Amino acid sequence: MANNGIKYIGRKTDFKGKTLWEIVGDLKDYGLGRLIIRNMFQRYPEPCYMRILKVETVDDEKVPDTARKVKVTVQKTWRGVTLPKPIEIYSTSYKADYELIDKEDEHKYLKNTKKVEERILDNKIEFPPLLREYIEEETGQKNPLMKVHFRPSENKFVRLVKDGETPNIKMTTGLGQPSPKSLKLYEGCL
Repeated sequence: MANNGIKYIGRKTDFKGKTLWEIVGDLKDYGLGRLIIRNMFQRYPEPCYMRILKVETVDDEKVPDTARKVKVTVQKTWRGVTLPKPIEIYSTSYKADYELIDKEDEHKYLKNTKKVEERILDNKIEFPPLLREYIEEETGQKNPLMKVHFRPSENKFVRLVKDGETPNIKMTTGLGQPSPKSLKLYEGCL
């Protein structure tokens, strides 16, 4: 007897939901003021949601491959912090990973007060071991440190240490510690 099961061909996806066009196309006034979530971001304990502010359709004839795309301007709350400027979702609007929040459940997201804790990085870190040896040999300076260049962003809750503060994340450069399973491979090397 032949197996009449379904055989999937192609790449698997972790997406769960609808595209933005499927959601806003079915709503009155294209869902202005409603909350949507992206299921991929629900892995964080802090609330991640978006409030729809403006919806624009994309002309299919001028731009190819836009049958499932739409421009949506949203007020984004990322990991409990509402970003100051609205953002536009266009390039990811075709992904079937969005979900509309019922009006009865909106209060669960709006009243959630969990916020991501800020991480503070040191402004200087060690050089890699071989480069450190080379710099010590060339300059005679013991334990030279490299200045950290960091570009802040609204989505990143990380910043460089200020005067008088202590960093809560310590970055080190080295070989690391091998896992217990592979310790025998490093015998005589460390």
